[in-house]
Amino acid sequence: MFKKLSHEKKEADEALAIKISNLDSFTPFKAGLVFSAPARGTWTIAHTSMLIPHSHQIFLCASVCLRGVVLSAEEYGGLDRYSSINLEEHDILEGDLEDLFIEGVTDIINNLKKRPPAVLTYTSCVHHFLACDLNLVYKTLRERFPDIDFIECYMTPTMRQKFTPEALMFKSLYEGLVDIEKDKKSINIIGNNFAIKKSSDFVQMLNNAGFEVRDICNTKEYDEYKAMSLSFLNIYTRNCSEFAAKSLEKRIHQDYIFMPCTFNMDAIEDELASLSKKLSLPLMDISYLKETAIKSLKLTKEFLKDMPVVIDYAAVLRPFSLAALLVSYGINVIRIYCDEINPAEEDDIEYLKDNAPNLEIFPTVDYKCRVVDKHLADDYNGELLAIGQKAAYFTGTKHMVNIVENGGIHGFDGIRQMCEMMVDASEVESDVKSIISVKGWGCHG
Repeated sequence: MFKKLSHEKKEADEALAIKISNLDSFTPFKAGLVFSAPARGTWTIAHTSMLIPHSHQIFLCASVCLRGVVLSAEEYGGLDRYSSINLEEHDILEGDLEDLFIEGVTDIINNLKKRPPAVLTYTSCVHHFLACDLNLVYKTLRERFPDIDFIECYMTPTMRQKFTPEALMFKSLYEGLVDIEKDKKSINIIGNNFAIKKSSDFVQMLNNAGFEVRDICNTKEYDEYKAMSLSFLNIYTRNCSEFAAKSLEKRIHQDYIFMPCTFNMDAIEDELASLSKKLSLPLMDISYLKETAIKSLKLTKEFLKDMPVVIDYAAVLRPFSLAALLVSYGINVIRIYCDEINPAEEDDIEYLKDNAPNLEIFPTVDYKCRVVDKHLADDYNGELLAIGQKAAYFTGTKHMVNIVENGGIHGFDGIRQMCEMMVDASEVESDVKSIISVKGWGCHG
């Protein structure tokens, strides 16, 4: 007998929700059949590679895999920097993957209107299953085109044992950098799709101390990208960028430091102190930055009153850290959408257990998410604030802070900017459906 959809939605909600007071694992939801919410703002490997100025990307895989990639390239206006080589059954049976790779890439390069300074080639699962001789391939291509940097990239979703696609992509992204004499006044920020804001605490500190801060997200010319080779230190802010940082240290001898995008004020102070110590700099006076952040939080509480707030993991890198901060200032956070939890947020979770025990955690990829009730905002007459596209989609609200992957905010200044965005979003209704349908928000080919 068929169930009424409304009943199924209610049952799905009840089955999926976990109160934070009952949370006992960093992986609270079972892995299985995956639902993909139509909130498409997060970047993919096809978007991230566009950060290398004037580069050209070539995907070598079967047509079924190419479909999504070519649609992404068309959507962000990057088809002039995109090519593909379609692998067919006879290519596998005849064992000529190496020849197809070499001659296909050669033909593409020779027919481009302008020679690119770098070519990013994406191998697929089949190349690795069949032990394609990639050393021979790249050796041949580099001999044929000595003026081009060939950067090895991967689209291998069936081979995710150690590293996520993001981690592999960020590692590849900096493969064009070389080992040269370092400039002790040059520092890179690596491993982001959005540039860390110049107003951020540590960027201000570095600029005030006379350092040149380089970020691939700000580069317009290939020479600017290559100049990142000069830096003696890399700052990374995302866990998935650790592989890139360690690779650069080993390959071109750049030191690194991790400055995560936390919203915990004590942790922010510790980060700034660690950076100051590493650079042998006096700790900057952060009192004004901290006071401004606290003032912004208090004003946000006054403005929102008891307006419920929902957060998703795709909006900010540490959603529990943000939730704990907001709750500590009386802001009514009622739900977090997150499939896995960063163990670094354990202290924030313990705080929320004590101070917001009824806060609910929902997954975003469980197959039951296709039928959960997506009209939570109606229970509050539409007056519900979503931080993130997925949070807006799952709750049906029109009040959305449209931020993806932390959006470049960081530290005390990041708290201030988040508060300003929350106040603005609470006042204005957005065309959520149109916004969240844009894949790779902010990417332009």
